[in-house]
Amino acid sequence: MSCFSAMNTPLLGEMEQTISMLERGTIVTKLYGKQRRPDRRHLMLIREARQLLWSTVAAETRTDYEGTIELREIREIRVGKNSKEFRLHADDCQRFDGSKCFVILYGNNFKLKSFSVVALSEAEADNWVRGLRYMVKDTINAPYPLQIDRWLRREYYSIENIHAHSSKSEQCTPVTIKDFKMFLAGVSCKMTTSKFMENFSDDVRRKHDLKFDDFSRLYQKLLLPANFISILCGVTEFSYSEDQKTVRPHEFRKFLQVEQRDPNIGELNSISGFIRDFVQDVERDVQEPYLTIPEFVDYLFSKQNDLWDKKFDAVFMDMNQPLSSYWIASSHNTYLTGDQFSSESSCEAYARALRMGCRCIELDCWNGPDNLPYIFHGHTMTSKIKFMDVIKTIKDHAFATSEYPVILSIEQNCSLEQQRNMAQALIEVFGDLLLTQPCDRNETHLPSPYQLRRKIILKHKKLPQFDENLSTINLPTSNVSNGTMTFNHRSSITGTVDDNDSVRRVLKEGLLYFKDPVDKSWNLYQFVLTQQELIYSSEINENRNGNSEDDDFGLSTCSLNSTIQQKQKDTSANDELHFGENWFHGKLEGGRQEADQLLQKYKHLGDGTFLVRESATFVGDYSLSFWRRNRPNHCRIKLKHDNGSIKYYLVENFVFDSLYSLIVYYRKNMLRSSEFSIILKEPVPQPKKHESQEWFHPNTTKEQAEQSLYKLEIGSFLVRPSVQSLNAFVISFTINRKIKHCRIIQEGRLYAIDTMQFESLVSLIHYYMRNPLYRNVKLVHPVSQELLRQTLLENSQFDHGSADGTAASNYMGSNLEEYVTCKALYSYKADKPDELSFPKHAIITNVQRNNSMWWKGDYGGMIQHHLPANYVKVIDSATEDYNSLNDDGNDSRTDSIEIYGAVASFFESNEPGILIKLQIQTPTMQNPFIIGFDNQETAYEWIKAIQDAALIASQLATERRKKERTARVAKEMSDLIIYFRSVPFREHSWIFQEMSSFPETKAEKQFFQQNMQLFLSYHRNQISRVYPKGQRLDSSNFNPVPFWNIGSQMIALNYQTGDKAMQLNQSKFRNNGQCGYILKPAFMMLDSFNPNNPLSDGLNEIKVSIRIIAARHLFRGGKSNNPQIVVEICGASFDSGIKYRTKVNENGFHPIWNESCEFIVRNPQLALLRFEVQDEDMFAETHFIAQACYPLNCVRQGYRSVILRNKFSEELELSSLLIHLNTVNVS
Repeated sequence: MSCFSAMNTPLLGEMEQTISMLERGTIVTKLYGKQRRPDRRHLMLIREARQLLWSTVAAETRTDYEGTIELREIREIRVGKNSKEFRLHADDCQRFDGSKCFVILYGNNFKLKSFSVVALSEAEADNWVRGLRYMVKDTINAPYPLQIDRWLRREYYSIENIHAHSSKSEQCTPVTIKDFKMFLAGVSCKMTTSKFMENFSDDVRRKHDLKFDDFSRLYQKLLLPANFISILCGVTEFSYSEDQKTVRPHEFRKFLQVEQRDPNIGELNSISGFIRDFVQDVERDVQEPYLTIPEFVDYLFSKQNDLWDKKFDAVFMDMNQPLSSYWIASSHNTYLTGDQFSSESSCEAYARALRMGCRCIELDCWNGPDNLPYIFHGHTMTSKIKFMDVIKTIKDHAFATSEYPVILSIEQNCSLEQQRNMAQALIEVFGDLLLTQPCDRNETHLPSPYQLRRKIILKHKKLPQFDENLSTINLPTSNVSNGTMTFNHRSSITGTVDDNDSVRRVLKEGLLYFKDPVDKSWNLYQFVLTQQELIYSSEINENRNGNSEDDDFGLSTCSLNSTIQQKQKDTSANDELHFGENWFHGKLEGGRQEADQLLQKYKHLGDGTFLVRESATFVGDYSLSFWRRNRPNHCRIKLKHDNGSIKYYLVENFVFDSLYSLIVYYRKNMLRSSEFSIILKEPVPQPKKHESQEWFHPNTTKEQAEQSLYKLEIGSFLVRPSVQSLNAFVISFTINRKIKHCRIIQEGRLYAIDTMQFESLVSLIHYYMRNPLYRNVKLVHPVSQELLRQTLLENSQFDHGSADGTAASNYMGSNLEEYVTCKALYSYKADKPDELSFPKHAIITNVQRNNSMWWKGDYGGMIQHHLPANYVKVIDSATEDYNSLNDDGNDSRTDSIEIYGAVASFFESNEPGILIKLQIQTPTMQNPFIIGFDNQETAYEWIKAIQDAALIASQLATERRKKERTARVAKEMSDLIIYFRSVPFREHSWIFQEMSSFPETKAEKQFFQQNMQLFLSYHRNQISRVYPKGQRLDSSNFNPVPFWNIGSQMIALNYQTGDKAMQLNQSKFRNNGQCGYILKPAFMMLDSFNPNNPLSDGLNEIKVSIRIIAARHLFRGGKSNNPQIVVEICGASFDSGIKYRTKVNENGFHPIWNESCEFIVRNPQLALLRFEVQDEDMFAETHFIAQACYPLNCVRQGYRSVILRNKFSEELELSSLLIHLNTVNVS
């Protein structure tokens, strides 16, 4: 029956054996904080007290324990090494198998404590995890009398332990009546000596030792005053007990029916079963058990008699309405564990919020290392956490409490480059959980929570949509004669210039000839031309029949769908010039101290030696560190915003558009201050951390690398310097008994493979240890110096160039020649006669990299002129051997070339079977891409299609770059934004996929003072988010109720703060199975609805009567207290306010009030009923003790227990308030 939950399932069989083992305890390795190394401890379970206890291995008794954890406070048990302690001791923990490790998260605050241990075996770890999970659940569901018994045992054992530690004799001092008196003082039970003597005169006279049963009897004697039943019922005799001593099942059933108005009362046998489970008494395990009067009163105070109606613990609302019809549990700055200025950022904050039912969490993203963001509160001293760690945590916990969608509200402060990497990381980590397509392309409103179950949705700015009829591209007339194409008519292509779905923009497809780069033979490949790229694959559908180009080819638009969606092109360079400079050292881990050490190390370079670093003190700013007069000096490079752009300066009135410009200027001009003047000269060299890595081999040749790698498994690799190029390295690695060599170019301080750039060679290698480098192969097995020596010795007798087992080797990237080809990242205008001028994207050939600052090359008829090295990047030839998208592990190839800027021409072929060759050249290619045809007609059609596509790609690229720069949003991120598109609020032309965010002050002004009806209408179809104002540095919260009442869906609160606002939030979203989505009442969808009008249609006015009878266990941190109860309604403006305040009671242990109040609630569906227990001190000042809050439509009538909670809405042990509640409709 619904009014009773299963009390307690007895421990049986295998689980009983497991619990017995945990009681005996095992040896584990416990991890501590950063100041203490891991150490061995004895871990054991105290079943009767429901505690987890650990002590030193040498401890002889359990009184010598080091620490305990209450099982009722455990919130999560994890398998593995996922905790702060494991991260702090990562080096020490490398030797531990993750299956032997587990973490316990516990506590009563938002920020949980963690207990991290390593068991001796996987089996022991499994026993601990299974056993503890069982015991935690059993502890929480235990009946009230059993909970009291366990609490008393802990208190009794605590007194025994105090005696044991204080006693000098070997025998333990027993617990006495004096100890019991002190215990009463600790639980807020005020009692004068005379009153104590009056109640316990017999026990005082006997002065004997108090055994636990005596201790428990004295406690029960105080807990139930003799006249309590008459206070409860208002009469001397209890009408539901015939003998005035016990309550039988039929009497208890009558009580539930008459007083409690319980609609789901079971038969007598169900009532009897409940009583048996509740009392847990072997002697009463009979067909007709009973409750004693004290046990009946215990029931009234118990959680089984909770004011909360348990039917609301399940999802019962209609989850098929549009998202805008729901209130959504939302968090602000989710990563923070404290204030907004200097608190710790933590991945655990995300896990905690998600497990509390939060469905909208916030990520503040700022540029970080390895081209992936940090998450922290920008321009403050809050700590930083890695974006990748955060999204992995989100994936692990997103659906632990609720299956309904999680919304990631991303506050974007990253460069376009890092945004592209963010997008890729989101796709890789979340996989199918990430929503990347609309639920229905023809939808006219937001989808429902049900449609979006187990989906993660991004809230972020989106690039403006391209105009569906952006332009008509008129193709110029061209003639074909002697190898030149001829068109006698003007062609035009009018199309949608929206490249969000390349598959739907296929221009042409067919089977064409392509020369295999390895065996040089011409083979048929499947080609598909889109507006963005030409995709080709060696896989051909064997079921294809016929020769028509209109046939359904194996690699058609459908089969290429995943390929096109997966291909992530990096078409723009880093948008900050200083990032690649040798003098820029990014974020130094040691901050100013590390800068001092570097300057000391290179002081031989003289005064003016310098570096630039990110400021450790002023987040977002930079610091200039330089050597002068035998000591390091530091200057803050300040930033300011001017008309939407960032300016940099050292001197207030002398500003620069970029950090790069500032440093270039002071390398030529004097930097002056009141204390010194200096010109910046030589930069401090970049650290070379790769030189200490086992995979780096500074003296290994290509031939030695191949000999060493030949017989090693796939993914074995080493890194060596390039012998033919300055500032270049080579990764040599194995794949399918072949050896590949991939060039790494050092560009300034950055290391680059193709378009990927890294701040160090170490971070580059670590990236490709996690991500495929070539054809799904990762760098897995580093080759050490010792392994290299052994393999070279073993292979010294073999000729690897012979026919048997040849180790075929290829370079991926540029040909290893003295001269390289470069692509211009930026336009450059020559200042001197010996310099090159060139536009952005120019291809510069025969480049000699003979200087770190200036190279020489050929462009525009100028031969071997100087060019700035940081304005260009080396481009690779044979890129077709690099960008394989094939994941099946065989040698089939699916690849592509960008069509942007392509120039197509053809010429006759003298090779057998190939009549015409089509040559495609793009600005990024060193060598042309050649396709073969066996007939002229097909060749003509393809060259026309490629020329048309190149024009479309050019227009798309121009439009994309313009929109990205304007919006500061990368297209890759924009493509992932489907529904929650962040836009400034506008009063008309609403689009359901868009939403707006408001700080509380702006929302209050616009929602309530300017145009309430406009926002009531807006919230029926659109979503808004309201968040705390910036001045709330203490992470306090605003009152969310008025914003809920006007229909705003996402009221983002600081979950880490235990204040009244969060208590209301937790109460509201406890409803509907704590799934994080609450369906707004139907009357809020009416045009006539006004939250401030008590006469609005659809309201159901009720009268509420409450009698506050008594309370138990009102503790305030060990202090005595004088509690009073405050009853409050938080809802519509005409309903809200304090409805009653009881008198002050001087007994916090078991206060009795028996006071009543009545009030009208005109809009109960918006109302939250809140109880607060306050302590009034000697100065009449009130202090918080406990609280409880309920949606008014989720409570039960009759005599009910209000389970009291702390300020973080965690249940207080045994703390409850007994009330009688009645509601009636007002006609």
